[in-house]
Amino acid sequence: MTILYIVIAILILAFIIFFHELGHYTAGKLLGFRILDFSLGFGPALLKFKKGETNYAIRAIPFGGACQFDGEDADAEDDPRRFNAQPVWKRFIVIFAGPFMNILLAFLIAFFVLIATPVDIYATDAATGDYIPEVISVDDDGAADAAGLLPGDLMLAVNGQSPFVQDDESSINALVNLIGGAGDEFILTIERDGETIDLPIKNAYNEETKTSVIGIRVGALIERTEARTFGASVVGSADYLINIVRATAQAFANMFKNGIHQGDVSGALGTVAVMVDVAQERAADLVYVAIIITLSLGLFNLIPFPALDGGRLLFLVIEAIIGRPLNRKVEGIVNMVGLMLLFGLMIIVTISDVISLF
Repeated sequence: MTILYIVIAILILAFIIFFHELGHYTAGKLLGFRILDFSLGFGPALLKFKKGETNYAIRAIPFGGACQFDGEDADAEDDPRRFNAQPVWKRFIVIFAGPFMNILLAFLIAFFVLIATPVDIYATDAATGDYIPEVISVDDDGAADAAGLLPGDLMLAVNGQSPFVQDDESSINALVNLIGGAGDEFILTIERDGETIDLPIKNAYNEETKTSVIGIRVGALIERTEARTFGASVVGSADYLINIVRATAQAFANMFKNGIHQGDVSGALGTVAVMVDVAQERAADLVYVAIIITLSLGLFNLIPFPALDGGRLLFLVIEAIIGRPLNRKVEGIVNMVGLMLLFGLMIIVTISDVISLF
């Protein structure tokens, strides 16, 4: 099964990279650029063919891809279909299209997950409007299990004290606090099948935590489910991506503050390992990992660093401002240095991934 998950993880990564290169390719085709080569992966070609003026290939190592335009590193010539003969705005769109497609893919995946997932509508207390606590699970051999508490029981009171009237706390938090401070023995009032029952809880006090622990997981009672609307799915998808960006920014801020440690940054190998771990726990969660990866790839490529799409976009912005292209040789040298630095980073990260695996 692990081999299957490895294959699935590699295919997901390959698809995400393909979507990035497809953005460059599609924009280039629509805007009249001549495309010499479009390939998925790098290394020796496993499958290749030529259609029209473009060579297509699937290469042996799936962690990469390329969309090569005619005349990318040359001065503009009379041929209007060469890359640098095109107006700045067209070149900007073609380069930006790759990261944009990754961000769009992340949004579309999140959208379809949300619109296909019903919304839980929680039951509320008639008097307070607060959520009704329900027992989700009961630990074996805990105090709650010994007292006969069952999943699905509704929690009404602890020693006669209702969780619905505890200041400004939610009923769930209030219930946890009431149980935690109830002592070794207390009465738990529940509702089961419409009947109110008082359960005597014994041996609940935990010396280590200095609180009462009865061994249950509590959540809000779900009254019904409803399908998400189109608008709610759009807004929810955008919010989800924004939260990922915020969490990523916070993680980078912590790395700059506290230093980079083993496992903080992963390359392709480490990413596959993480995806395999996630799949072994719950294969459906690979969808959420795919959202994070494709969004991260899109945003990473927008960083204004040489050899990345963001670096090339920066050169185009400078060209638009000064009204003429920068020296192609200088631009080529800068991009080559940036590419060497990226390859060096990839080697370091890959070594780190291998150390983490073993």
